[in-house]
Amino acid sequence: MITGELSGEQPSSTQTHDSQALEAAYPITLTNLRGALVVLVGGGAVGARKLRGLLAVGAAVRLISPAVTPELHALAAGGAIVWHARAYQPGDLAGARLVFAATDQRAVNAQVADDAAALGLLCNVADDPRAGDFHLPAVYREAGLLVAVSTAGASPARAKRLRDQIASWLSASRPAQAEP
Repeated sequence: MITGELSGEQPSSTQTHDSQALEAAYPITLTNLRGALVVLVGGGAVGARKLRGLLAVGAAVRLISPAVTPELHALAAGGAIVWHARAYQPGDLAGARLVFAATDQRAVNAQVADDAAALGLLCNVADDPRAGDFHLPAVYREAGLLVAVSTAGASPARAKRLRDQIASWLSASRPAQAEP
């Protein structure tokens, strides 16, 4: 879709805001999270998805949630993460380098974001991307390559779709391996 000067139509307020969010975004790749304390508040499916990425880069995760998915329970039982089986409370962000608010309760996520901001910590807010400091892009990894696609939180499904298209293109353009 073409909007603005080329098409003669005015962009919608949502498109304008999304465009402004992208213009204000400063993309980075965090390269040194191995062993860094990351606090994840929320033990549901969204939290589990974020946790998988954190564990993949070697982060030390403190999970705060009264209940968790079976996957997260198993990770805690196996010692891969530290799980505090209770609601979020002030002080839970002590020592953290990065914070994720991923509960199904708007007020809790807002409190986590406010507490993180007061401590100067970057916070991702799952249910309200504009309330946080960063978004997680859709990521594709292969040897020597990291591709990240972001819509600044406006359309995670679109970012995933584009990531998958890029991954498919990269796979198709890769030279065939010679057989031994």
